[in-house]
Amino acid sequence: MHLEFRHLRTIRAVHEMGGLARAAEVLNITQSALSHQIKGLEEQIGVEL
Repeated sequence: MHLEFRHLRTIRAVHEMGGLARAAEVLNITQSALSHQIKGLEEQIGVEL
């Protein structure tokens, strides 16, 4: 498994902001891009977040 800093930053933002929309805004990316990142991470680690 290969986690990158952006994965940790993404998970933290979603947790702290309480949802995808606000986390995407804080990370300055679209909600769609954030969802895609999370899906890729879930597939990589084999766990649904």
